[in-house]
Amino acid sequence: MAAAAASAALAASLLTAAPASAAPNGYLALGDSYATGQAIGGAKGADPACLRSPASYPSQIAADFGLALTDNTCSGAVLDDVFSTSSAGRPPQAGAPADSIGLITLSMGGNDLGFRSVLTNCLAVSATGPITDGAASCREKHTSGGVDDIVQKLTNEVTPKFEATLAKLRTTYPKARILVVGYLPLMPDAAHTPAGGCFQKLTLQGTTFPFVTTDLEWMHSVQRTVDVQFQQAAENTGAEYLSQLTTAADHTVCSASGQPYIGSLELKGLSGATPQSFHPNAAGLKATGQAVAAALQPRDAFQGIRGQLAPLGGDQYQLQIIVPRSLTSVPDVAATKNGEYLGTVKGSEYYYLYQRTGAATRTYYNTITVTPGDQVELRVHQNGTRQVLTSLPDSFQGVTGQLVHTGGTSSVLEIWVPINTLYTTPGVTARNNGHYLSHVAGEHAWYLSLSSVPGYRVYRQAVTVNPGDVVTLDVGGTGEKQTLS
Repeated sequence: MAAAAASAALAASLLTAAPASAAPNGYLALGDSYATGQAIGGAKGADPACLRSPASYPSQIAADFGLALTDNTCSGAVLDDVFSTSSAGRPPQAGAPADSIGLITLSMGGNDLGFRSVLTNCLAVSATGPITDGAASCREKHTSGGVDDIVQKLTNEVTPKFEATLAKLRTTYPKARILVVGYLPLMPDAAHTPAGGCFQKLTLQGTTFPFVTTDLEWMHSVQRTVDVQFQQAAENTGAEYLSQLTTAADHTVCSASGQPYIGSLELKGLSGATPQSFHPNAAGLKATGQAVAAALQPRDAFQGIRGQLAPLGGDQYQLQIIVPRSLTSVPDVAATKNGEYLGTVKGSEYYYLYQRTGAATRTYYNTITVTPGDQVELRVHQNGTRQVLTSLPDSFQGVTGQLVHTGGTSSVLEIWVPINTLYTTPGVTARNNGHYLSHVAGEHAWYLSLSSVPGYRVYRQAVTVNPGDVVTLDVGGTGEKQTLS
């Protein structure tokens, strides 16, 4: 009964910012083969050629949250299929009545970029090459004059079409919450590739992995670029984005350890590869469903409000409470130092703080003194949830971090870099219990996706944080740290 009540509450709150009673219960699933599940466990629906699996993440989400699912995903779909009749004569995927839909998920774009042709044209003779058409590697095959033609196509053609599709979805379904579900990683990055790679000789029968070892990181880097560009497109159009590259980094077909979430390349003689080759397997479908469910959980008590201490020199800091302008109801958030009251943001009102507004955020601030040992925190009045703010050493030059809890042990690590006052970003590394997660250096980032907020570059990464874990940022060479809460 408790679980049923929780699911009902989630269903009411996840769909829209409107009152729960007005939230449409319809869920429209749009996507390609990574959303259909490639008929694992059978093909459901009136169009079996679309290979919609009963174990797909749309099916899981509809069952978990009690939503009325319109599953229009179809294997082989491209972005044009969202609003136009497909080449196979199928009606547009986005054909449901607007007033019935409260949630839309979208997994698409890989076929527009040519994921399938890249894989099938990059089969190799040996782990060191060449590939079957004679090129030394797939990376060499797709590089002309120092330009990666796959990334160029992504930037010039696919991402603009992806963003235009999201923008049209936003205007067509104004009441819906739109979540873009990023692809599971196909190939491992360098850190998750076993020594010697995973090369298996090409065979016409059974599983195989005929790829040049050095191509694995290149293929992963291309997918990482897809992830970054699609996330930015989502943010530009008011959609949300769920990246799976980090959370599933050790679950590719070729990984140093961990259970694969992707099926191997499996050939059936002259009939070619099975539909499940290089697609999510049963474990991958389950993991994606869990990740989507976590992303759809009601927002934490802070609802995206974050605090930071920006150094002004010496022991003087600017306490900042940053509120997204998209919030229609701001919780009561109080700032304290060592338990003593400093100021409050309460709905549209604020006390003992000044305000400045930006296009995406309102910032409430005041100057305070912080000495070693002081603890500054934000607390939500309604339930006592806390954010502990750490004083920023000068070496951080105003760069700050935070953890945004998304459900269970899942969080999003954010590194905020001010661009109006900072000319060169210091090398800042994120660690969990001392283990490397990612880093920002200059205008480059590793294992992080980039978005922008007026006045900031914001780098984000999905991370797992268990009770007792300590997540920190540190500046290389100084030993100075920020502990994130």
